Amino acid sequence: MPAYREEANVAATVDDFLHTMVRAGIPHAVIVVDDGSDDRTGELIDRLAAVYGGRVIAVHHEQNLGYGAAVRTGIDTALRRTGFREILLTDADRQFHAEDLLALRDRKREERADAVIGYRASRADPWRRRLNAKIWTTLCKALLRVPGRDVDCAYKLIDRSLLQDLRLTGEAAAISPEMLCRISGDGARIIEHPVNHYPREHGEQTGARLSVVVKSLVSLAVVYGHMVRDAQRLGWARRLASPKDAPAALVTLAACVASVLAYLYFADHGYLLAYPDANSHLLIARRVVDSPTAGLAQLGGVWLPLPHLLTAPLATWEALYLNGFAGALVSMASYAVAVRCLFLHARSLAGHWAAGLTAAGLFALNPNVLYLQATAMTELLLFACAVAAIHHLHEWCARERLRDLSLASAAVLAATLTRYEGWILCVVALAVVAYAALRRHRRYSHTEGSVLVFGFIAGAGVLGWMAWNLAIFGDALNWKSGEYADSALWVAEGEANVGSLGTAARTYGFAALHNLGIATAALGLAGLVVYAVQRRLRSRWLTPYAMLVFAPFFVWALVTGERPLHVEEVMGGLYNVRFGLIMLIPAAVFAGYLVGVLVKRLPAAGGRAAAGVLAASAVAGATVAVGGAIVLDEAVAFRGSGAEADNAAVAAWLRDHHDGGTTLMMSFENESVTFESQMPTGSLVYEGSYRMWEEALADPSGAGVEWIYMRATPGGEDDVWEALWGTDALEDHYELVYDEGDRLVFRAEDGADA
Repeated sequence: MPAYREEANVAATVDDFLHTMVRAGIPHAVIVVDDGSDDRTGELIDRLAAVYGGRVIAVHHEQNLGYGAAVRTGIDTALRRTGFREILLTDADRQFHAEDLLALRDRKREERADAVIGYRASRADPWRRRLNAKIWTTLCKALLRVPGRDVDCAYKLIDRSLLQDLRLTGEAAAISPEMLCRISGDGARIIEHPVNHYPREHGEQTGARLSVVVKSLVSLAVVYGHMVRDAQRLGWARRLASPKDAPAALVTLAACVASVLAYLYFADHGYLLAYPDANSHLLIARRVVDSPTAGLAQLGGVWLPLPHLLTAPLATWEALYLNGFAGALVSMASYAVAVRCLFLHARSLAGHWAAGLTAAGLFALNPNVLYLQATAMTELLLFACAVAAIHHLHEWCARERLRDLSLASAAVLAATLTRYEGWILCVVALAVVAYAALRRHRRYSHTEGSVLVFGFIAGAGVLGWMAWNLAIFGDALNWKSGEYADSALWVAEGEANVGSLGTAARTYGFAALHNLGIATAALGLAGLVVYAVQRRLRSRWLTPYAMLVFAPFFVWALVTGERPLHVEEVMGGLYNVRFGLIMLIPAAVFAGYLVGVLVKRLPAAGGRAAAGVLAASAVAGATVAVGGAIVLDEAVAFRGSGAEADNAAVAAWLRDHHDGGTTLMMSFENESVTFESQMPTGSLVYEGSYRMWEEALADPSGAGVEWIYMRATPGGEDDVWEALWGTDALEDHYELVYDEGDRLVFRAEDGADA
């Protein structure tokens, strides 16, 4: 028991423990450490030691050294001067009673635990101390990962063996979390048990003093440093400083640097939000956390949810939402993951680091990739999931480790919740698993087991999304046939690709070529030929072919009119040209394989330098041959259209005049205006506001709508115009305050500008 200025409590506390132990028949000793008290505490414990010879041990600090020092002295005394197997740490302030010790001993014996730490089921302290304790516990658990919900509870029953040779340095309140951290680090079994806590009747609590709080925080930081030094905490930092796979770590670090530099470049040129779809993704994420009907239902049922769920936490910060970084960070992290996995995958295929470096470099330095990874678009997240999936699937095919199969299925699951291309990946990956398992074991039972393990996880996203659409919209296929999912909304009547296989193949071929560049495409094609000749369709080497399926998939989508894609050579313009970028993944992998094969044929002398030169030359030459970011050209060209100029003008007007009042505005095809006007999403009633939307369309004034925006483009009028134009509900209560370029803004008459 540490004791400081406890003359009113120490005798009663000691007597309580002595009498309780006697009644229970437990051999015992009570050690009280007087920490330089300037009252009668020291005198009283000396008197108790004289009365109860051998059962009470009095220890004195000549001056006040603090709680941590008193605890260390008490433990040292218990170890040196007693032989008891169990040691209880408690305080002398009478806020804990001895009867709880009996319960702790019983629980410790039943659970065969090495230590039982108490927690105050109902803390008898003022609310300020309870609040401080919660903050302190949260901080300690975050830094030291200590067990228990009440780290500074002064009631701990610990085996002597755990305290033997224990070196503690913590001061003030830091001594307790340090002790828990150290004794839990060697696999000791530590459990919790509730104890009673009583109000302090006498004396003064010193734990809430500012000086003690500061001392505790400083000491906790020092303890944390010691834990890192002793290799008990911060393992990720040590692994980062000394990674097991140094080449992969260097590639990942280089990718992170390239990602940040690219982001800063495109931010400086104002291109981060050039794609209108980037605005839409940010709006969805923001509405999840801030809209009149905020919640997961704002995810909708057309665009898949994972990118928006990952963006939503950052979108709560308005600045990160408005500048696009909330979504860009997801893309940037995905870029680093994709680069790392490409390096690992190509290196594994070719058995040489130069192959991995080539594949990673061709992907990482592609201008189209560098641009998209700096935006809130969803392609990079899909690419990261796809590359991770094919890498781990290949590792499973080669080594048949369940861990790789599980990681591959998880990556495919994430892909299916990111973009619909992930659904195709899921089908192809499942076929690879079935084929590889059947070829390896030639037994149906093994094949069935592998397919079920993989398919249960990988296919959960597809089934989950259908279930979501069924629950929210009453139609499991709403994602394909719903009001805002019909392909006719994007594919114009009479489009050249529809129904023409040759035109569609030519269109997609040009799109892929513009994204990859002629050199990367050529290297990838040559690598594919070499790979096919050397590996053929052996089950162990089957996975890299999986990514090739996206070329026929997109051609089919163009032929059937499911998706539009325009290139200058066929349509005279650009639209969705980024669909061709996914072919960069197999091109980079096979190009890397080709370089790996060539490197192995180099003479051993100077081989490492020659391999590096070959890989760097291939990457540099192929990157230069790309000739710029065609995906950025598309976005910039779209932003320069007359319709977007009208959107920019009304958005600028709204930024200057909108007062934050409730606004009725359709979101579909008005995303640029909604986002760039910077109107609070919490005040926007739109088609995703469900009943509020219907009520506002029927009677905007009665629904409290102050502002109304509508698009009146002939043949392209939005639902607000269709519902309200020319009606009494609009003309009787609202005044037209903006009318330019078929964009109309109305304001309630009592607040309209003169």
